[in-house]
Formats: sequence, structure tokens, C-alpha cells
Amino acid sequence: MNNLEILLHILIHPYYAIRRGEKSLGLSIIVVAVAVWSTTVSDYLIRGVWVSPHLFSFSFILRFTITLFSILIAVSLWHVVSETFRGKGRVGELFPSICLCFLPYIFLSPAALIISSLGTGLTSYWSFFKFLIILWVIILQIFSLKIIYELNGLVAALSYFTPVLLLFAILLLAFLLMVSILIIMTSQALSGLLPVLNM
Repeated sequence: MNNLEILLHILIHPYYAIRRGEKSLGLSIIVVAVAVWSTTVSDYLIRGVWVSPHLFSFSFILRFTITLFSILIAVSLWHVVSETFRGKGRVGELFPSICLCFLPYIFLSPAALIISSLGTGLTSYWSFFKFLIILWVIILQIFSLKIIYELNGLVAALSYFTPVLLLFAILLLAFLLMVSILIIMTSQALSGLLPVLNM
């Protein structure tokens, strides 16, 4: 199966594309780059903002680097969680599959071009369309976990969202800790001021 066939199958027959072992790492990174480019272009089109080529290039490179780094971290976490659920797969298989799942983002820039040319009153349609694309990507990525690690659908979804829930829990605990420290410091400062005010 050549590269074009892999890309077509990701969109129309993902099970077949993900099951195939010979996914090219180069193709996967190119898909992420094109997805990030399409997302960046669509954001500028919808906002009606014109930027210089230098600023656009900087924005694209920054987003691409952050996206690749995030995928690496996410794949590592998903691998650990999936193995905890007794999944049998390899990071080397999961990484290119997760990258290929970003392919639906290519539809953002043409959709943004059409919507921005029709008028500014269609931003709600744009938000809904973008939501559908993000949902499509998430479903493809859960599907990748299911196939590569031989998990059932529910466990694959749980494996996918567990790192997000853990991160949310850590951030919530950090926020509560900061609020607690601020309350203690404020109460100590006020108790120190009370004797001075009573004099």
C-alpha cells in the first residue's frame, strides 16, 4: 500500500490503514506538518487577520514543534496506560498512527476560506465544523489505540482519556494548594495587623 492509499484509507477505511504495519514515519510527520499548517491558515482566515510571511512562519514552526512534542508525550502516556490495561502494542507503531490521525485537519483551511468569503456571520458554523473535525481526530486516535494494543472500545477510550483526567486532577490539586496557601498567608497577615489597629 503506497502513501496515497494510506492517506485515503485513513479517511474512508481507517481500520484497514491502521492495521497495516508499514506506516512511514516521514509520511506521518508530513501529515502533522500539513495539519498544523491548515489549522494555522484557518485561524487567520476566520479572524480576518493578515500577517507577514515571517510571522506566519514563526507561528507555524512554533505550533508544529509544540504539536510534535505533545504527541510524543501523549503516545508515551497512552503506551503506559494501555499496558496497564494489558494491551499488547508498541510505541513505534502507535506514534505514526496517531500522527496520521491528524489528517482530517487538512479540511479546516478550505472550510475557513469558504466561510470567510461568505461573511462574518457564519462563525457559529465554523465552530461547529471545527468541533466535528476535532471529534473525528479523537475517534481515529482512540481507534488506533484499540487496534494497535488489541483493546476493546471502552478500554481504549479509557486509556485515551486517562492522561487528560490525571493532568486535570494534578492541575486542580495545584490550584487548591495555591488557594490554601493564599488563605493561610492572608489570615496570618490580618492577625498580625489586628494588634496594631487596636493600639
